[in-house]
Amino acid sequence: MARQRAFPHRPRTTVTMHEGDVVAVPLDDSAWGALHVVSLRRSGPVSRSAFVAGVLPWRGEAPPRADQVEGLAVVTQALVGKELFTDGLLEIVANTPVVPTSLPNNFRDNGIGVRVNVWGWRAAIDQVRAWRPSPD
Repeated sequence: MARQRAFPHRPRTTVTMHEGDVVAVPLDDSAWGALHVVSLRRSGPVSRSAFVAGVLPWRGEAPPRADQVEGLAVVTQALVGKELFTDGLLEIVANTPVVPTSLPNNFRDNGIGVRVNVWGWRAAIDQVRAWRPSPD
């Protein structure tokens, strides 16, 4: 029987992370945004230090809850390092199923001419801060 994880959680490596983890991102205007862990490797290069995360199209007045972001697909994604937690001090606050998209995944899509997107921890936060809902 798997042990239940407690949230919030600030991992030091990807070992304790799961696909679907939701990372709370504080924004400049006292609001919150979120990243979603869409892919992890359990072995091989960067398996303990990097993961694929994407920006969730969500804003809120408090850190995201699972019921608020469930069913949302990421709008952009890239390879991100564990520094998001160790240097950026962000935390995983929930886990929800990943909604499939057609966005390239650095762990699965690796052919000639494939563009690799990589965000440092500051760039990942900036990507969340830059997302704005489209006007209706």
